Amino acid sequence: ERLSSGLRINSAKDDAAGQAISNRFTANITGLTQASRNANDGISIAQTTEGALNEVNDNLQNIRRLTVQAQNGTNSESDRKSIQDEINARLEEINRISEQTEFNGVKVLSADQTLGIQVGSNDGQTIDINLNKVDSSTLGMTGFDVTSVATHVTAGASVVQGGESFKLDDAALAAMKTASELDNAEIYSTTDAGGNVTYFAVGQDEDGDTVATTIKVDLSEDALADKFDVGVDVTATHLAMTTQLDTIDQAMAQVDELRSSLGATQNRFDSVISNLNSTVNNLSESRSRILDADFASEVSEMSRANILQSAGISVLSQANQVPQNVLSLLR
Repeated sequence: ERLSSGLRINSAKDDAAGQAISNRFTANITGLTQASRNANDGISIAQTTEGALNEVNDNLQNIRRLTVQAQNGTNSESDRKSIQDEINARLEEINRISEQTEFNGVKVLSADQTLGIQVGSNDGQTIDINLNKVDSSTLGMTGFDVTSVATHVTAGASVVQGGESFKLDDAALAAMKTASELDNAEIYSTTDAGGNVTYFAVGQDEDGDTVATTIKVDLSEDALADKFDVGVDVTATHLAMTTQLDTIDQAMAQVDELRSSLGATQNRFDSVISNLNSTVNNLSESRSRILDADFASEVSEMSRANILQSAGISVLSQANQVPQNVLSLLR
């Protein structure tokens, strides 16, 4: 039976303790083998997500390039509108990637979620994959517009105006934020490092959009403050803030952080799979020593039994011939 089955233990009566031990080994081996497959699935979902994020990053790179192009003072309003149209298309593509990228029915970029990957044969032996919602909203790109002025900026931000640039100080920044909430335009001044004073107005145009305008005014002795009422005709000129580039850079950093996390998770799964395969091999060898038959020993034992059986049959045959020989002599 051992030679035909290849097993030393074919039933509990052969070795009760050995069968119990080998049965536990079998449970661990099958569980760890499946855990290795699970870890491979974890790598696959991480690779799928990272591939989608790579496409998101490519779109952000193009949006940044277009934003730099839009900030060039040689662009007309129609030029900036065309650039904005392409930016909008890129943002829509980012949203499409977020909604449609999935792995085995799981949408990996449409919501914040944590996926637990079972990487062991016992309870609680899991590795979590943290997935985040990535679209134009979570990236801070909602309403991203290179054709209008950005009023919520930090002090020191460069402002491009007619091909020349200056920086906003804290006072000018506070004034702009205040003016952006008013219906009527108000005028503010900024002074650059060279002592040159530039005046500009912030208010809402006829479409309700907040715009900044350059102005030329003659100050009377009664109007020497930095802030005074608008009383002159102005020519509207949209200002492009470099903080738009900061917004894109922050979005790209957010994508890079998630990609780095997924890359680290993939490396961790690779290590897990290597360890699981090694453990399975060691457990299989241990189980084999307990459960499997030693063919050399079993064949030797069977040969010995056959020889003894043949010898017994031969002796018995000779013993049966003795009476016949005696009868032969008596005749």
